[in-house]
Parts: sequence; structure tokens; C-alpha cells
Amino acid sequence: MGWRWMVGLGLGLLSLTATARADELRAPQNVNAEPSTRQSAALTTQAAVADMNGKPEQARDLANQAIRADPRDPWPYYNKGMALAELGETDAAIASLYAAEKHFSTADRWGRSVAIYGRAHALSQAGRCVEARRAFEEYASFVGKDDPLAATTARRYAADCRAPASPAPGQPKPKG
Repeated sequence: MGWRWMVGLGLGLLSLTATARADELRAPQNVNAEPSTRQSAALTTQAAVADMNGKPEQARDLANQAIRADPRDPWPYYNKGMALAELGETDAAIASLYAAEKHFSTADRWGRSVAIYGRAHALSQAGRCVEARRAFEEYASFVGKDDPLAATTARRYAADCRAPASPAPGQPKPKG
């Protein structure tokens, strides 16, 4: 899961820096981010690290703890969604990513865009291409005015989505 999560995050950051003028480059300022408790922030960081280290079960469990510590913090919902997607629990992942999006402040466009992109990516990885294309288009529409490169890339990802091959007779169907 680690590289997929980083690709999504990198896509947003890369396109941000690619379109910014040199005198505008600076670290993102999430001044509009929802506040979190120290405990929730620490657990959220641990969940992200676990996910990047290929431990989605641990990431999910840590994200659940972070949500209990501060249910207003959007990032544990995001981390939980990405971990669930890696575990093949696509419907639960999508619900958690929707929750993340709703918990971000309406002014936190970057946070909301990451949640929308995460949902599109999870659907694409599950081979649910009709839904993935809609989510990628939602992301592209959301960021298009501010980041046309990210919007174009998302539309390309939508076009590249492929449903997994049907399992051989006697094999279980993919989760999702």
C-alpha cells in the first residue's frame, strides 16, 4: 500500500509545485485544517507509517484508535480508508474516505482533494471502473481550476482503469 498512498500524495504535491511560480513555492499551510488532539495526531501518524510499511491491519487499528481519540480529525478516516482498500474491503474503504472528506473543513481544499483522490484510487484498484471514473472526474472537477495538470492526470487514470479478469472456475471472487 505504501507506494500507492505516496503516489496519490505525490500527484497532488508534484502538480502543486509544477504550476506554482518560483517565488510562490513553500510548504503547504493547512491553516484551515480541523484541529486534532495530540493523541489523535500521534496515532494518525503511526497509522500512516504502518500503512507505508505494508502493515494495513495495523494501520486500520491505529486509525480506529485515532478516531476514538478525536472523531473530528479527518486524517484518521483517510488512513483507515486507505488501509481498508489495501485489505480488499473496498466498500468500507469508500465509506471511510467519504467520512474523511466530510470531516475536512470546506476551506481545506487540499485535504478534501486528497480524500476524493483516495476514493477514486481505491475504486480503481478494486477494478470498479465505472465508479472509479466518476470519482476521478469528481477529483478533476474539484482541482481543475487550481491544478489543471492534476485534473488531466486524474482523467488519464480514469481512462486507464481496467476491471480485473474474472476468476477461474472454483476460485474466489475478489473482495470489494
